Amino acid sequence: METTFIVIDDDIAICKILEQTIKKNQLGRVLSILTTGKNAKDVILKINPDIVLIDLLLPEVDGIEIVKNIIWSGYKGKVIMISQVEEGEMISNAYKSGILFYINKPINMIETISVITNVKKQVELEKSISMIKSVVFQENIEKNQSAKKESEDSLEDKLMSIFSDINIVGTAGVDELKLVILNIVSKKQVSPSKPYQLKGVYMDVARELYGDMLASINCKSMEQRIRRTITKAMTSLASFGIENEENSLYKEYAYSLFDIKQVKQEIKHLKHPSFIQGKINTKKFIEGILIKILN
Repeated sequence: METTFIVIDDDIAICKILEQTIKKNQLGRVLSILTTGKNAKDVILKINPDIVLIDLLLPEVDGIEIVKNIIWSGYKGKVIMISQVEEGEMISNAYKSGILFYINKPINMIETISVITNVKKQVELEKSISMIKSVVFQENIEKNQSAKKESEDSLEDKLMSIFSDINIVGTAGVDELKLVILNIVSKKQVSPSKPYQLKGVYMDVARELYGDMLASINCKSMEQRIRRTITKAMTSLASFGIENEENSLYKEYAYSLFDIKQVKQEIKHLKHPSFIQGKINTKKFIEGILIKILN
């Protein structure tokens, strides 16, 4: 089934570029283009596209408010925000509102195509899971447990292979990161389209590792270890990019797990330590990993 889109941006030229990019790369079909936020909520809920591409700053109603409203109203699709705003708090608010990825303007076509392709894969995966759940009878408990164990082993193998590629095996925090990702996988298997909150996942993992009494005490330090682990992954990829931007691992992971602008900033920092380091986005990293291990 074809993936469907709505594009919302006050710059009609950007809308047309995105529409042509989607069509040219056979990513799906744009059902509607809007240049204002005024009626965006109603249009999205009526058409119900698989993916919404939306600017943060829109006339009349801003993008964050639209995303909050559609998710509160039951929209189950995916939202990608594209904006020139680089202020950290506003981007953080965008993620909290329910977007899946944030792409900075001016648009980098390689990054945009990579992000849309990955989100499209996630949409297709969730559709497949829902379809399977609707037609397959529940197997007996022993078979389900066996299948689940094999699936977890397979996912863990894929996960460790990726961790090896991005050079974080053995890093303090990598085992906790693995448990966080597998916890999210379990949640998605139960409710494929239900969004998850990282803070809740961190607490679940902390309870698993430290027990109810010590979970809240250890949760924050666990989160910091995970962030340091992800930062090391970006530094490793940036080092590959310094040597050769055609490096297969750099091309495979730099665009799909990180904001490519931040990876390039990390490259500048590695070349000249006086430059600030690149910044990571934990949720983007985890979503990128999920797409890779679930396909």
